[in-house]
Amino acid sequence: MNKPSQATDNLTKPIIMYFDDACVICRTEGHNMQSRNPNGIQLMPVDEGIEELNAAGFSRVDAMTYLCVKDSDGGWHTHMDAVRLLYKTGGVPWANALYLPIVKQLGDFAYPFIARNRYRIPNWVTKTIYRDTVAEACQDGACRINPAKR
Repeated sequence: MNKPSQATDNLTKPIIMYFDDACVICRTEGHNMQSRNPNGIQLMPVDEGIEELNAAGFSRVDAMTYLCVKDSDGGWHTHMDAVRLLYKTGGVPWANALYLPIVKQLGDFAYPFIARNRYRIPNWVTKTIYRDTVAEACQDGACRINPAKR
């Protein structure tokens, strides 16, 4: 696998992933990516980083709906651009495929729909992807939390 080396990780500031920590998929994927590169990825629940997000022009609603990542140079990435940066920083072997023209276009098209409807994704799908990690957090076949309580 192409994981960044420890020496490289220590030379740059980590990227910061701002995420909806009530979302099982968001939280699980964040921890998955951070475990791949602990020095390169910092996790920040939206509510803990809301002042910085607001200063960058992101509302709480947008930040809770769409992934926001601050890169090591202070630049901001959202939607699939944030996912691509997260996967690349996490050393996912196929991350570069997300930049291929057709794959990139499909991801950019599908991401907003998936992000807005992630709480409706059936439990069997999330369980298949993340195994037992989500089994305890979801009941009745889907992860559903009222958006007002996120």
